[in-house]
Amino acid sequence: MTFDQSHGASLLDPARGHSEPRKRRPQARALATRARILASAEELFTQQGEDATAMQDVAQRAGISVGTLYHHFADKRTLLLELIDAWGDARMARRRSELDFEAFLGNDPRGAVRCWLRRVYERLSTRPTLYLVILSLAERDPEVRQRYRRIEEVAIERLRTLIEFGRARGLMRRDVDPAAAAFLIQHAIDMTVTQLLVHEFRGPDPELVLGELGEMICRYVLEEFA
Repeated sequence: MTFDQSHGASLLDPARGHSEPRKRRPQARALATRARILASAEELFTQQGEDATAMQDVAQRAGISVGTLYHHFADKRTLLLELIDAWGDARMARRRSELDFEAFLGNDPRGAVRCWLRRVYERLSTRPTLYLVILSLAERDPEVRQRYRRIEEVAIERLRTLIEFGRARGLMRRDVDPAAAAFLIQHAIDMTVTQLLVHEFRGPDPELVLGELGEMICRYVLEEFA
C-alpha cells in the first residue's frame, strides 16, 4: 500500500479525516442546550415553585423554542426528575471533595457544629435553592422522595465518618453508634429546615431553634457531655 493510500486517506478523505469533528459539534451543542434547560428550570422552580412553572416558561428562560425543549424532555416531570438527579450528583461530588474533618472540628467541636447549622440556615433562608423545593415535593411525591434518598444516604455517610473521626480523636462519645447517630442528626436537620423554611412554621424564633438543635446534637455526640 502506498503512502497516499495508507496515510493520505486518514488525513484528507472527508469521509474519514473530517467526519468526527462534524459529529462532535452537534453533540456539544445538544449538551450545552440541555445544560441551559436544566439551569433555567432550576432558577424557575426555586423562584416560583414547580407547580407554577410551565414548560413554556422554561423554554423562554433558556432562550429556545418549546419544540426544542420537548425534543430534550418529554414533559415537565421528566425535566424535574432529571434536574433532581443532576443536582444530587453535583451535591454529592461537592461533599466528597470537602471531607476535611480536621479543619471542620478544629479545637472547638461544639462551636463548629453551631456555626455549621447557622451557615446552612442563613444560606437557605437568604436565597432560593432547589433543596427546599425537593424537600417540599418529597413529602407528597414518592419518586422525588426516592431520588432524594440517595442524596440523604451520602450526607448520612459523611456524618457517620465525621463521628468516627471524632471518636478516634477523643472528641466524640464512644458509646454512641456512629451510623445511628448520623441517621438521627441528618433527619433532625432535614425536619427542622422543612418546618422553618418550607412550611414557615410560626413558633419559636429560628435563632433559638438553631441554638437548641446545635446544643442537642452536641450533648448527644460530644465527649465533653458524656
